[in-house]
Amino acid sequence: MEIVGESIQALDYFLAGVPAYGYFELQVFGLKDLVNKSRTDNGLNQTAEVCLIALSAYFEAFCKAQFAAVINICPPVVNNFIEKRKGTTLDLRNVLAVLAQTGLLEHKLGFLLSEDNDFGSAKNINTLYFDLLGITPFSAKEKKEYEKFLSDRNLLVHHGGIYTFKYLAQRFRTRTAPGLPNWSSLVVDKDDHDRWAAFLAGIAHKIASTSKAALEAYVKGGRLFLTPEQAKAVAYLCDQPCKISRP
Repeated sequence: MEIVGESIQALDYFLAGVPAYGYFELQVFGLKDLVNKSRTDNGLNQTAEVCLIALSAYFEAFCKAQFAAVINICPPVVNNFIEKRKGTTLDLRNVLAVLAQTGLLEHKLGFLLSEDNDFGSAKNINTLYFDLLGITPFSAKEKKEYEKFLSDRNLLVHHGGIYTFKYLAQRFRTRTAPGLPNWSSLVVDKDDHDRWAAFLAGIAHKIASTSKAALEAYVKGGRLFLTPEQAKAVAYLCDQPCKISRP
């Protein structure tokens, strides 16, 4: 069966016309460049702190954009999601807005579904990708590591990096805390940023590669027909599309 019209181009399936994985790679490279050029003054590196916060924003956006692209490329895959989440609904105002803009809904369906779901934790990301494609990007160990990353990010965003009782209790249960709550602060340096950047880049690659493989398996198993542009878009899910420029 043909899923969408031949007029749809490969980049039309992606948020803002840019493959999610390649764009995330560019963002990580950009942040790393900023951090490498930064300086530490009075024991603090504000650039590294801000870039760590940006890492969390870019990674969550990647997870959402990749999820949406899978659905946009092959709308029938959403049947898996609906089967597990029978109460799934769409805002009709958004549906009408998409139809008014493009006259087509299929290759924008992923945007509508992803926007209504929370990709802010490893648990949520695993659940959403499992319900759609049967994959769980985070292992148990990686899930715990991501929770540590988010706790650092949240401390910076909500408390300016100053230790709270809750943060110290969660992060340092088995040994003496490195500072006093409401007095000492989290120090983020270049090495901290680079360590987290490498961790998130690894998870992003896993999401990109496993979602691509799972979608290919779904298409093959369902004997679905993909247009040449859809097939190209599938490749962009994990290939090195950061070099692609929209025509």
